[in-house]
Amino acid sequence: MTMNARIPELAEAASDVPATPITLAQIGLDQLFSTCEQLQQGGRATDALALYKSWLSVSQDPHRHMAWFNYGSMLQSTSNPLEAIEAYRQCLALQPAFPQAHINLGLTLEKLGQRDEALQQWANLVSRRLLKDAPSSDMLVIALNHIGRVHEDLKQYDLAEEALEQSLALNPKQPGVIQHWVHIRQKACKWPVYKSLPGITHNDMLMATSPLAMLALTDDPVQQLLTAFAFVERTYSFKEEFLSKGREYHHDRLRIGYVSGDLCVHAVGLLLPELLEGHDRTKFEIYGYDFSPEDGTPHRARLKNAFDHLRPIHTLTDRQVAELVMQDEIDVLIDLHGLSSGARPGIFALHPAPKQGTYIGFIGTTGMPWFDFVIADKYVLPEELTKYFTEKPLYVEGSFIPLTRDDTPIREASRSEFGLPDDAFVMAAFGNVYKITPEMFATWMEILKEIPNSVLWLIDDNPTTTTNLRAHAKAAKADVSRILFTPRAAHAEYKAKLKLADVFLDTFPYNCGSTTNDVIQAGVPIVTMSGRTMVSRMGGGILSSINSLSLICTSYETYSEKVIHVSKNSKVLKEQLQEHKLLLVAKEDYITILSKSGAK
Repeated sequence: MTMNARIPELAEAASDVPATPITLAQIGLDQLFSTCEQLQQGGRATDALALYKSWLSVSQDPHRHMAWFNYGSMLQSTSNPLEAIEAYRQCLALQPAFPQAHINLGLTLEKLGQRDEALQQWANLVSRRLLKDAPSSDMLVIALNHIGRVHEDLKQYDLAEEALEQSLALNPKQPGVIQHWVHIRQKACKWPVYKSLPGITHNDMLMATSPLAMLALTDDPVQQLLTAFAFVERTYSFKEEFLSKGREYHHDRLRIGYVSGDLCVHAVGLLLPELLEGHDRTKFEIYGYDFSPEDGTPHRARLKNAFDHLRPIHTLTDRQVAELVMQDEIDVLIDLHGLSSGARPGIFALHPAPKQGTYIGFIGTTGMPWFDFVIADKYVLPEELTKYFTEKPLYVEGSFIPLTRDDTPIREASRSEFGLPDDAFVMAAFGNVYKITPEMFATWMEILKEIPNSVLWLIDDNPTTTTNLRAHAKAAKADVSRILFTPRAAHAEYKAKLKLADVFLDTFPYNCGSTTNDVIQAGVPIVTMSGRTMVSRMGGGILSSINSLSLICTSYETYSEKVIHVSKNSKVLKEQLQEHKLLLVAKEDYITILSKSGAK
């Protein structure tokens, strides 16, 4: 009997009756790979792993490093990371120049939280680029992109930018890499954000910029619409289906479903409890399709309890979720992500509900054809701006951003513990650092000069950004000693800090949303600037809902004037703000509008 005839026998008995050492040693790599692939495809991964292990224990094939690699890949895919790491190391011991092993070993180490070791593996591969047996450009690009991604996650933006620029030098046709490179420079406050790169035009950069980044880069609604369209086209290749077409439900209560991965201590999740709890349960039945992290907080528990029915969908595919939505006979399905991180648009592309909309997760048009409406108010999305949205506006009274009532006691902090002078006029700007633009920062520097006893209080998000902001301040000839930085803190501690400020400085063109709600709760005046995009009108929408129109402006010049005015009338403004009755999203109006949206 020939050896080829005996391979099926090995496949049948790989884990039960070990073949003889001579038989295993005689099997060629092609035969080994073919047999193991058959086993794996037949649902017998354990047998395939056993065959690899047995073969590797006896083989002296000069190319057996490839078997070690395949064995490692299979271990990695079957959740055996420690054994996979050992297999990849065995592969590299036999063939140190094998690039795929460096890539996969790095990924496995990263998954185990060993990021420095992962970076070292990819750096080892990149360092071989000038050697005789240099890796291919494709392999170098993959390694550099992983290096950039991990450094970005670690907020080591200078190193991330350098890695991605090296990757783009090897292959400029990488819109996904350009997208990250642009946002990294935003988060690092590296200005101007767009700069010249070999082989990449300014148009390439514009077209590759993410919708989130573009919200903070321009107040042009046309550009934001084009960016959303370009992103959806290159990122999502869903085949749109209409699973709920022709379905009409006649429930006693309208069924509303919310899809979110942010039902936790997150900017979106912090705004939702009262809104969800406020639905009239005699008229509406509320479902949650939840893929949020379990953070173990009371806030997370409260959000989970706010639904009549909570469906965990962490492990479900988009189609399985859509089928569950149809099984629940949801009338209106609302997405709480839009184009923000963590979104699952594949669910909505299947149209599992008769009416589908987006709300609060992304403050702009999504460009996604499967959304019928966007929930907004008439300040943030006036009639003249609706032509730049693919979604039809569904208007609520008051602010579309819920203004929450949080009775959780906040400790009384002192200025001295944060290095703030007791007699200073404290201007806090705690928005995300990528929202700071050169124009807004220059305005803050001028205000700092105009108010002699003022200090600017910023978030110390990461060393790279803080260093760059100090450099920008120095270039503007500002008194850098009056720019103070404070580290990020837990939400309760952050709210204690807010109460120490005399004024909060909003960003433009990307206004603060959830943060503005916290500022209002703290009783601190906020100066905001409204423009021509929904995201640039969030602050104004909130202030108009609590009758604080005097703090809204439409130019950098009037912005400065407003802050100077607050510095002279801070005590009075704080007292007036405390008297305002905080308004939640008008729940009755909100739900009534939903019920009239054509879902029934």
